[in-house]
Amino acid sequence: MFGRLQATLFFILSPVLFQETGSSSTRVQLTMHDNGRHVTLHVGDILAIGLEANPSTGYTWKMVQQDPSLLGEQGTAQFKAASTGLVGAPGIQTLIFKALKAGETTLTLGYLRSWESGVPPINTFQITVTIQ
Repeated sequence: MFGRLQATLFFILSPVLFQETGSSSTRVQLTMHDNGRHVTLHVGDILAIGLEANPSTGYTWKMVQQDPSLLGEQGTAQFKAASTGLVGAPGIQTLIFKALKAGETTLTLGYLRSWESGVPPINTFQITVTIQ
């Protein structure tokens, strides 16, 4: 019984126990409308970039350029199809990055087919990121 109570309290209190003190990270969400912008983040902030994509064509958004010591990609890109119910429908592909340390970098994403080497992306998304 005591073990069960301990486990219950752990799950109830764990968000409080493991919360970073003094941390006030922000999630910044961008779209293609932000292409070419200059974005300022703070260390620990999350940058989520949602861009129109259609993986059924073979094209996906890939990171082409950034300084990985400043801006770290978080996991794999996520795709959410439009709610049309049609197979192969376009949707939004979201890439997520975390601001790791202070500095400035250019983040470039390319819309390309990963198996086509030496072929330029058919579209690009580029921002300058300053991390404080």
